[in-house]
Amino acid sequence: MMKVKPSGLIAFILLILFGLGWQASGLSQKPDYGKIVGTWSLEVNAGNEYYYLTLELAVNEGKLGGKLSEQSGMFKDAPLLETAFDGQTLKYSVKIPTPPDGAERPAKFEMKLVDNKLDGAITIQDLEITAPVTGTKK
Repeated sequence: MMKVKPSGLIAFILLILFGLGWQASGLSQKPDYGKIVGTWSLEVNAGNEYYYLTLELAVNEGKLGGKLSEQSGMFKDAPLLETAFDGQTLKYSVKIPTPPDGAERPAKFEMKLVDNKLDGAITIQDLEITAPVTGTKK
């Protein structure tokens, strides 16, 4: 059986606890919402048609949220659901009226933030549609 000096054992335990504490603190850090908060102009390329949206993002009580509007008035201030930003990728869902019949359907957005621009896609599962989305900050 190997004998360990008490001072060596204490140092080993402290090293493990410090390492676990450092990893846990890294997990609890929130991303820099300052990069994403604000008003964005989005362009959806739906094949033969383009849709222009306004995305407003804000932090309220430590949580990222916002609203989405269509610039010609098809819908206004639809609240974002399940909003997440990990420092690079913005994800949210929203219920909005959609072509061809104007029925309200859930839409999921996923966009990467690169050089202060958004690039990604909107998916409307009910219609089996995915379309590219780009965005610039106003």
